Amino acid sequence: MVKELTEIATNHYQKTFEITYEFWKERNRLFVYLVLTIGVGLLLLLRVPEVSLLLVDAVAKLLGITDANRINQLYKDFPIDVLLSIFVVITFYLMQRLYSTNLSVSRDYLYLGAIEVEIRKHLALPEESILFTREGKFYWGQRTITQTMSKWYYILVIFIVLLPFLILKIIADINSGNFLLVIIDSIIAIMTLVFFAGYARSAINFDIPIFLSLAQKAKTKSTPKK
Repeated sequence: MVKELTEIATNHYQKTFEITYEFWKERNRLFVYLVLTIGVGLLLLLRVPEVSLLLVDAVAKLLGITDANRINQLYKDFPIDVLLSIFVVITFYLMQRLYSTNLSVSRDYLYLGAIEVEIRKHLALPEESILFTREGKFYWGQRTITQTMSKWYYILVIFIVLLPFLILKIIADINSGNFLLVIIDSIIAIMTLVFFAGYARSAINFDIPIFLSLAQKAKTKSTPKK
């Protein structure tokens, strides 16, 4: 019975690790997409001429527009403000996805660490053994200060690009006199900041070796009372 349970647990552990690794890769991609989206949005808000021209060229090519007069008209009348509002929506979506994916990754790694504790218990491994400690005791015990600080770097990078982008976009809406965009962008901006706060909080709170307390509890239960 113990052997069967151990085999089930190890298979489940491996499958969970594979799924978590895919989430980990998706989280990293989402971070890059988010920063790039906000970066392009900031360049458009600051009315960098080269960026606006490149954007119009890309739209013309995408739509198959080859007439010179129509392209020149696009240069003059391209709805940058509306496009920037679309960027705000995309930013909200990416921020929400980054929050939920990062939360899944953090929980899954803590879950893997807890599974390792149970597998080691079923295998009756000695305390000094490192088998089945990869995502648990071995990982947390080998972490460097730079690794510990990495979560703060990610939070800071998003903060210093996200907040100016949202503020400048709302200011641009107010200056344009389009109060419908002001209301829409303000609502989306608030929701985006809520998810950013959730991302920052979860990144900090879940980046702790919770499994160590679980391991200590398991060890205490398995130790016979004198």
